[in-house]
Amino acid sequence: MNLQYTYQLREPIEALLREASRINSFKPQKYWYPLSMASYDVEEILSAIDSLCSFRTTMWEKTAEFEREFARTFGGAEALMVNSGSSADLLIAFALVNPQAKLLEPGDEVLVPSVTWPTQIWSPMMAGLKVRLVDIDPRTLNVDLDDLEAKIGPRTRAISLVHLMGNPCDMDRVMSICHKHNLVLIEDCCESLGAQYKGQPVGTFGLAGSFSFFFSHHITTMEGGMILCQDQSLSDIFRLLRAHGWARNTKYSQVEPVDGLDARYMFLNWGFNVRPTELQAGFGLEQLRRWPVFHAQRLQNATYFQNYLQPHSDLMRLMHVSPDAECAWFALPIMLTPECPFKKVDFLAYLEAQGIETRPIVAGNLARQPVCQLYPELQDDNLPGADAIHERGFYLGLHPFEAKQNLDRLAETFEQFIRQYVL
Repeated sequence: MNLQYTYQLREPIEALLREASRINSFKPQKYWYPLSMASYDVEEILSAIDSLCSFRTTMWEKTAEFEREFARTFGGAEALMVNSGSSADLLIAFALVNPQAKLLEPGDEVLVPSVTWPTQIWSPMMAGLKVRLVDIDPRTLNVDLDDLEAKIGPRTRAISLVHLMGNPCDMDRVMSICHKHNLVLIEDCCESLGAQYKGQPVGTFGLAGSFSFFFSHHITTMEGGMILCQDQSLSDIFRLLRAHGWARNTKYSQVEPVDGLDARYMFLNWGFNVRPTELQAGFGLEQLRRWPVFHAQRLQNATYFQNYLQPHSDLMRLMHVSPDAECAWFALPIMLTPECPFKKVDFLAYLEAQGIETRPIVAGNLARQPVCQLYPELQDDNLPGADAIHERGFYLGLHPFEAKQNLDRLAETFEQFIRQYVL
């Protein structure tokens, strides 16, 4: 960044942020415990202003630097930034069937968890692949590996794995299944930045991993995403898909000039336009520097609430995390037990009335969404684990800041409700 003008702007921007905070403190707030809170500060704002004042707003040096730093931090040979986590999922799905990759054929089947963000289903469907939904283990919120293995059929060619809410799947067994059945593995890590299984980062086990930098995620670029992969030739396919199939976006391909074509406008494949901006990448670089502190604080806050819930484990529990895994807690996902004496709808109404924001666990059982009536292959009424999450699960926010006072108040609010049912 240009140090001269960023130095001049720092003080007025800090003053603006203080004033905005003061004004907001007097406004009526619906939630004192919201799902998410802004995690950016003056450094990210200065980086965005730097890009604007340098007239370098489209994908440029900051994007390339963010990609390098992200790959170095999270164990990828290559990282490729896009404009959202959903776009990352989309490019991975289309890379599977791309003629250059020769991995899958249209009509091949992909197994997808039934509790996830819908992008995980739409992306392979848009790429011409068949999706089959797999049940979920309500203890871990991740795919039920027994059901997954039972659903492998003659056209099954890939597993689209999701590490839901930051909880790594049992990767020993997942990799064993993939090797046994010769399946391609792709990973959705949009809620699991920094999670590890036996010391290996999620997103590095399969062909590619997708990450999201939406406002409420572990780090934010407002909107934004990343693809992590280990294969250089595959990373060039992602670059082509990211930007029109344009040759100038490749990094490793040896592109021979074609007679009669302007080398600056040569297209090697088809593609979308899902490029990020320099403003997003600048945010990402600053957020990446903050990430270790954010990660540690989320873990501390999750442990606090886990300890609070322990005496109430007959009523509700957080998700189970394997001793082999390091969870990157995305939120506080809570499952009411089958024996719980109160209904989820009553508990959530109470929490919302007390100023605590709640959400279902992602979108619940996706097979129960109206859209599935349009696609017969998504209709499955035998997903008992997903149904349990749909009916008894919800989540609260988990903030990357010191929050003991708020967590004390949150625990006391829970206690006030629970005392009505437990003597």
